[in-house]
Amino acid sequence: MDMTTSDPLVGATLDRRYFVESRIAGGGMATVYVAHDLRLDRRLALKVMHPSLAQDPTFVQRFINEAHSVAKLSHPNVVQVFDQGEDQGHVFLAMEYVPGQTLRDLLKDRGRLAPKQALNFMASVLAALGAAHQAGMVHRDVKPENVLISKDGRVKVADFGLARAVEQSNQGLTRTGTLMGTAAYLAPEQIEKGVADARSDVYAAGIMLYELLTGGQPHTGETPIAIAYQHVNEDVPRPSHFLPNLPADVDALVTKATERDPKYRPSNAGQYLAKVLDVLRTLPDTVTGAAAGAPLAPVAPQANSAATMTAPQLIAGGAGPGTENATMVVDMNGADLPPVEYDDGYDDYPEEGRSWFSRNRVLVVGAAAMALVVGVAGWWFLLGQFESVPDVVGASPEAASEQIRGAGLVFELSDETVYSDEADAGQVGETDPEVGERLSPGDEVTVFLSKGPQEVSMPNLVGDDFANAVKALEDLGFDEGNIVQEKQDSPDNAPGEVLATSPEAGAEADREGTVTLTVSSGIPVPSLAGETREDAEETLNDLGLTVEVVEEESESIDEGTVISQSPDTGTNVGPGATVTLTVSSGPPEVEIPDVIGDSIRDARDALEDAGFEVEVERIFGGRRIGHQSHTGTAPEGTKIKITATPGGIGLGDLDDDDDDDRRGNGNGNGRGNN
Repeated sequence: MDMTTSDPLVGATLDRRYFVESRIAGGGMATVYVAHDLRLDRRLALKVMHPSLAQDPTFVQRFINEAHSVAKLSHPNVVQVFDQGEDQGHVFLAMEYVPGQTLRDLLKDRGRLAPKQALNFMASVLAALGAAHQAGMVHRDVKPENVLISKDGRVKVADFGLARAVEQSNQGLTRTGTLMGTAAYLAPEQIEKGVADARSDVYAAGIMLYELLTGGQPHTGETPIAIAYQHVNEDVPRPSHFLPNLPADVDALVTKATERDPKYRPSNAGQYLAKVLDVLRTLPDTVTGAAAGAPLAPVAPQANSAATMTAPQLIAGGAGPGTENATMVVDMNGADLPPVEYDDGYDDYPEEGRSWFSRNRVLVVGAAAMALVVGVAGWWFLLGQFESVPDVVGASPEAASEQIRGAGLVFELSDETVYSDEADAGQVGETDPEVGERLSPGDEVTVFLSKGPQEVSMPNLVGDDFANAVKALEDLGFDEGNIVQEKQDSPDNAPGEVLATSPEAGAEADREGTVTLTVSSGIPVPSLAGETREDAEETLNDLGLTVEVVEEESESIDEGTVISQSPDTGTNVGPGATVTLTVSSGPPEVEIPDVIGDSIRDARDALEDAGFEVEVERIFGGRRIGHQSHTGTAPEGTKIKITATPGGIGLGDLDDDDDDDRRGNGNGNGRGNN
């Protein structure tokens, strides 16, 4: 089918560098062309985003991220990205051109592959994914359509267009809830949570290995939703269910990678590759020329294959018209494989109508002997060659290590801890794989130490200080973020004292749950400034608080009035706490000048300069002061009465009381008494 005649880009030159020769594939997100790099004089593939999507900055950014992410990878099994650009609204990637066929094409041609062939392909794919995982990238769409087989037998992984660097996963370039990938290969966590990491790629690789071995996918359905449901709710069946003679180690490679819980899978493609290589070394060569690491040899072109095109399998971001699983047309004149010479047990059934009793005695005896041999061999493959994970739950890490290594397995201590009702904190709480599961010698057993049971008896914290109560809970394994404080006024309890707990003391408390501590807020100190001393003392005494009074001179606040308090208003205190009241003692005392013998003018000036009011009294025309009403000190502004007598003769040694009496009896009596 000619896809170039109506394409306006064919014959055009992008970025004054890339001459578009022909169109080779189209999809929902982009179109792929073969182009010639005029600057470096080489053929390459151009992946051009559809114009409608080029208007969406989110899609453009995702497209550009493909170039930035994959360009960091330099690996022989990864399709390289050379350049990224935009010309007249055409956003494109310049990529390595890989003529040949895809692994999907090979499966369609062969139906299925022998174990050694399948594992050889998987080793190359996992090497590419391992490099990506080490660089912090996730492919997200591992499937046979994205595995290219060049004409000289090289295997390359293509279409990192949906990959996203792990460190950029929170930048919002992928809409929440969007599933990126093909339903048949999606890991359960991608379907349930919309998240993917290296273990999601391992799951897809396990599905692909299943398909290479059996020729079919483990989960099928009429709609992607039906297939996705099976991934979440059903285990991938063992390939040996359909291939009775499949080696158990190959069977285990599929089941381990396709565990529904990602924590039980290999953590990245590098770890999975190591397991594949271990099994690959044990398999005999069942196909000529298919030894591990040997490239596939090209063969003569097939008949009636004209009009097909060589192309790099660069998925264009979704199936377009006439495509299946988003796969483009590729050249079937590329690498080929010899016929599969692998006995899977499909043909081990008697011909219809053959009688068992027609066999002669020698064959019967031979069959019995063979059954015995097969039985022993079956026991060896199913049980004898495996080791059980020893029961080390409750043991110390040192003892667990000795038992696991003694069973021929590899001991690995995890940094993670788990809750366990069967093991004290610091002892082994759990193993992965679980106790009793059968493993091949040399397989790894991860040990998780216990942090004790998840539920503990709630301690009695009533009466403790809040800080001490929190520490006690943390010592029991509760997270500080799960401890909630609720305050309650309590005149009978000090601030911070625990009044009650939820759960109550003695009840079972979940160390992952919330613990509520009801804490006394104490007695709030009322506002007393401006109150009289007597009223303030009465208020505090009624609250059960102790009063302490300090006097302070004040020109602006009346004597006996509260100026301030400590603690301040709103502070919470415990029963019997001391509250200090600062009470005004009135204005400060001022030294009274001695004006006896001074002239009236000088006496008046001296007293007024000192801040006093002056009242003058003259007896018999006296000109000099013979008496003053106050001596010593007095508050500023006090009225001082001075008496002028003839010649400054004194009025007698009158004390203050006598002087007050004289003033009270009137001026006439005062003069008369003198």
